[in-house]
Amino acid sequence: MKKLIMGAVISTILSTPALADNHVIGGYFADWQYDNASNPYTVKDIPADKLTHVIYAFLSMCGPHTGASEKVQAQVAAACKGKAPFTAIVVDQEAAFDVDFGKVSVDVPYKGHFAQLAELKKHHPTLTILPSFGGWTMSEPFHAMAKDDAAIKHFASSAVELIAKYDFFDGIDLDWEYPGGGGLTTSPWSPETKLSDEEKALEREAFTKLVKALRGELDVLAKKTGREYELSSAVGVGPKAAQIDWPAVAPLMNNMFAMTYDFLGGWGKQTGHLTNLHATDRSVWGMGADVFINQMIDHGIPKDKLVLGAAYYGRGWEGTEFAGGLPTSTLISEKGASFGTDDKEPGYFMYWDIKNNYTAKQGYQYGYDEASHAPYLWHAKKKVFITYEDSRSVKAKAEWAKAQGLAGVFTWELSGDPDAELTGVMHQVLGNKTASK
Repeated sequence: MKKLIMGAVISTILSTPALADNHVIGGYFADWQYDNASNPYTVKDIPADKLTHVIYAFLSMCGPHTGASEKVQAQVAAACKGKAPFTAIVVDQEAAFDVDFGKVSVDVPYKGHFAQLAELKKHHPTLTILPSFGGWTMSEPFHAMAKDDAAIKHFASSAVELIAKYDFFDGIDLDWEYPGGGGLTTSPWSPETKLSDEEKALEREAFTKLVKALRGELDVLAKKTGREYELSSAVGVGPKAAQIDWPAVAPLMNNMFAMTYDFLGGWGKQTGHLTNLHATDRSVWGMGADVFINQMIDHGIPKDKLVLGAAYYGRGWEGTEFAGGLPTSTLISEKGASFGTDDKEPGYFMYWDIKNNYTAKQGYQYGYDEASHAPYLWHAKKKVFITYEDSRSVKAKAEWAKAQGLAGVFTWELSGDPDAELTGVMHQVLGNKTASK
């Protein structure tokens, strides 16, 4: 973000929300879910009248993607043909530009999600639409970029050129997972991938440089177009949040989306809540969204720029020795569930799937941890435990975010709730105006 152009201009831009006096209600849109055989989800399914922010996941840059699938690596190679390293790119160009999702009234030279987003923007002009760069599988090039100031500047300028070209976008969201390590290719648990203290310090400084470069480029674009552009980032919980110099970058940003989910999952045997609002004496390692949010505030993120995360999915285990009642910090399973909504990702359950197929009729007993504000399912015969989010927990999160003076709430990700039940709860609690004309 940045070349700091006129502090007064920046102050005005950052103090103006997408809808005046409203809370943020955001949702990530996963560009691959249109191809979900069980429940395809497209831009047309987005409940724009209940949202202030739609965040398109994910874009990337030219650079190493060794941790990504062969399909993604091939997409990156195609998108980067003839481009300089660290140029911002649309990775899945077929989904973005070529797939025919139906007619639009806007005059654009492409089809795909981008045509539908342009149409969405026409009918919901106050809706903020952001491209998100990175994500769990495509954050590797950020680590390479961090080593070169010229690369940072090039990415920043090319990212802003991209949103200027596709002018339904209203800014940029960064989802670098994570500055200082802890992501797919920088696991702290492996000596081969763990970053050194020197590398962590370099990436802390690089993130600040990146935010300043982006803010500066966005401000230049704003002067040309007369529009306001947002800059936001996703924030990891726990130690990951401490790896960024928030006092330096938060004043230049609009919102920080706190990833207060995936506390536990089938990657480990420890079993419990995925995204509980409150920590209790039963919480594994004292984890709770409230704890992580307060840590982020202590690290220097203004609470009125923090957006609380909700999960439109669940995670499960099998071989769980659970006596019923409430899960405790000692609850252990043999392994993560070997099944899920999609065979490609066992142990991961979309909310719509849980609601329809994991009910009392199928032998699942519903439980709700009132102290933690977290629902769960238990199948005594199969010894399966599933943690997830539902309307009760989403309502509790929205009410808590409002009471605490946070910016609002958001979800990963919208296709988990195709009927907009959970998004409707967010909207009802936070009382926003519609984003349509």
